[in-house]
Amino acid sequence: MNKNLPLFLSVLILTSSACAPQLTATPVPQPAVIEVTRVPVAESPTVVDRSANQKSYANSAFGFGFQFPSSWFGPEEYISEQDLRLEVGSDKVYPYGTDPAERINELKNSYNIVIQYSKGDQNDLATDPGYQALFSMKDGESFSDARSLMIRVRQLEIGRFKGFEYITTLLETGQSDRFYSRSIKLFDEQSNSTLTILGQPINVEVSDGTDWRDIYRMIDEANLAAFHQITDSITVE
Repeated sequence: MNKNLPLFLSVLILTSSACAPQLTATPVPQPAVIEVTRVPVAESPTVVDRSANQKSYANSAFGFGFQFPSSWFGPEEYISEQDLRLEVGSDKVYPYGTDPAERINELKNSYNIVIQYSKGDQNDLATDPGYQALFSMKDGESFSDARSLMIRVRQLEIGRFKGFEYITTLLETGQSDRFYSRSIKLFDEQSNSTLTILGQPINVEVSDGTDWRDIYRMIDEANLAAFHQITDSITVE
């Protein structure tokens, strides 16, 4: 073996190292810090089993039924010949004809719903000018007379019944007792029967400096799900 080989290899390595390009570490620029504002994401709606949160009412003689929130009171039932009147509410409800002075409402800003089903030859809507005006209006449009304001919400059907949902309140210039209601009036041409549903804020508390219409509207909107729950569940044979 050549004794000069190790020396030759050492010289070769040193020479290669000296000739190799020197690498200088270049600092990598740090990304700018960006502040991100997180927009809250709406949580998925909770599915509620309505069967556990509602009561059912049925009247076999009229072939009429509906469902309403289990926490509500009623229904108070009144029957007169071909008329069936029912009342439910978030506070205690009283039999039809009870003197207003005897209707004691303990819950502030409560809500009542009255349903009236009139069978056969009961079409008084044909002569009701306010109701007739709804046909020529679009959703969101209003109609007023000397005292009240009517706002059309939508056209709808319940079984054979067809009609409208609308809101009635006082004009801005109205100086009489406060009034705000959500109504549904429907007519069945086949049987000449009518179905009306009236929802109203009850025992409303209005603070000084507050527009009472805003308070009534807020109470109505807070109970809108219950109002439509009742409406959507109605069955008429």
